[in-house]
Formats: sequence, structure tokens, C-alpha cells
Amino acid sequence: MFARPKPCRIMVTLKDPTNTWYLSKIAVTTGTTYVYVTKLVSKLEKSGYLQIEARGKKRVVKLTERGLLVANAITDLNSRLDTK
Repeated sequence: MFARPKPCRIMVTLKDPTNTWYLSKIAVTTGTTYVYVTKLVSKLEKSGYLQIEARGKKRVVKLTERGLLVANAITDLNSRLDTK
């Protein structure tokens, strides 16, 4: 799953703690569709990488500790590949 660009982009985007990440905001920020984000977030939540909180009609997505480890690893790998 993390060998594809879109899931990696979403995980790295969610590292930003200054934003409240709603599904629609994730889609716009990462250049993906709402449907794609919804399906991926569901899979990532079941795998323990994300946590979803309901706030009224909207759902807020946050990385779990496990998800943060993966997002940091993706960032680290990207920075290593960019310097070569």
C-alpha cells in the first residue's frame, strides 16, 4: 500500500498537526478524489494507522503512533532519495 504515491502523500500530509484534517480537506490538499480518500482512510484505520473521530457530519482523521512512524519513514526515504 505504501509503495504507491497517493497513500504516501496522504500519510505525509496528515503529519501536519496544525490542521484539522477532514476527508474533503485531505482530498483537496493531496490532489486526490474524495472517494479515493474515503476508501483509503477506511483501510488505514482498519490497519491501525489512522484514527477517525466524528464531529457532527464531518469526520476528522488523525495519525496513530503507528501511522506517525510510517509517515516519518516515508518522509525520511523521500529526503534520502532527493539528495542523491
